[in-house]
Amino acid sequence: MQSLNVNLSDGESIYSDSGKLLSKSSNITMTPRLTGGIIGAVERKMTGATAMLTEFKSEGDGSMSVSGVMPGKIKQITLEDGEQFIAESYAFLACDTTVKFSIQTVGLGAAFWGGAGLILQKFTGPGDVFIHIVGDILEYDLDGTLDLDVDPGHIAGFDATLKYKIHFVDNIRTAMFGGVGLFLANFNGKGRVILHSVSRHKLSAEIYEEGETSEKKK
Repeated sequence: MQSLNVNLSDGESIYSDSGKLLSKSSNITMTPRLTGGIIGAVERKMTGATAMLTEFKSEGDGSMSVSGVMPGKIKQITLEDGEQFIAESYAFLACDTTVKFSIQTVGLGAAFWGGAGLILQKFTGPGDVFIHIVGDILEYDLDGTLDLDVDPGHIAGFDATLKYKIHFVDNIRTAMFGGVGLFLANFNGKGRVILHSVSRHKLSAEIYEEGETSEKKK
C-alpha cells in the first residue's frame, strides 16, 4: 500500500481526510476544520466522507505521511484555477488548502444502480488533490470520439468536463452471465477517467466471505 509523504516549510499547511494520518513531525500541528462551514461539513458527510477535515500546519520545516485504508495506490490530480475534478466518496486523501470542496449530484439511476453513490465530491482548483485508488491505477484520456463504458464500482474519479450517466447492459443474458451486473457507467466528451483496478465493494465482500468460510471450518 502506498503512502503520501509531504514535506512542509514553515507556515505551510495541507488538508487531509480525518483518520488517514500515519506519522508527522512533532512541530506540525493538527487542527480539525469545518471546511466550507457547517454546510460544507454536511455536504461532505452526505458523500460518505468525514464531516471535518484535518489541517496539518508546520511551524518550521517538517514532514508528515497519510495513507488510505485499503491496499492500493495514490494518484495526484493537479488542478488549474477553476478546473474541476469529481471523485467518488471514499477516494479523497489530501489536498492543498487552496482547493475548494463542493458536492456533485448524479441521477437517481446512477445513485441506486451505479455503485458510486448519489452524491460525489467535487474539487475546484487551483492546487493539488490526492486520491486513493484501490488496487492499481487505470487512467483513460477521452478525446470525444468514443464513449467509455465502465463497471460503476471501479470509478475513482473523472474530469468535470465529461458527461456521466448509467445505462442498462446490452441484454439480459449479459447481465445474468457476464458477471458485470445490470448497469454500466457511460462517459462521453473530453477528459480523463480514473479507475480502481479492484472494486472497493467487491474486495470488501470477498474478504468478508473468506472470513465467514474460515470461521465455519473451525
